[in-house]
Amino acid sequence: MLIRAKTEADTAGCVDLLLQVHRQDNYPLHLAPHEVPGFLTGEHEEAAWVAERDGRIVGHVALHCPTDDPTLTVAAGATGLPTDALALVSRLFIAPDLRRNGLGRVLLRHAAGQARAFGQRAVLDVGQTLAPPIALYESEGWNRVGELHPALDDGTILDLWVYVSPESPDLRMV
Repeated sequence: MLIRAKTEADTAGCVDLLLQVHRQDNYPLHLAPHEVPGFLTGEHEEAAWVAERDGRIVGHVALHCPTDDPTLTVAAGATGLPTDALALVSRLFIAPDLRRNGLGRVLLRHAAGQARAFGQRAVLDVGQTLAPPIALYESEGWNRVGELHPALDDGTILDLWVYVSPESPDLRMV
């Protein structure tokens, strides 16, 4: 398994994988299949990585640094860090046929490690009904620090938990 920086050439493979995940898990939540490709390329993406196995993209994770994001605001309140000292782990997904083999854990650790390398603490939000990813985050020592209930354009309310990565000693002074 190879974890590497995502390139423009990976777009089609990432979209195909995300569509597989969407069909199986409805992630990303409340998006129609035709909206899924647009979800993959967030405007605040700072860095992204793919997991590749035998030339096939089997996983993805990104760090986003939006300037005004409610998840970062909740995490900032819980940690005492300014929002620019936080990075949002986003678009974490794994090929359905490769789940429960540790790949999600590897990608989560990679993104959190990269956030630390950038001088930031990793945070994320997750649908409150998504038990498998919640179990992963909690088993990795991530702390639930709040919740959000944003409304989508169609009036649907998302129920999200906000998590922060385990504290890194070098971030206490930021």
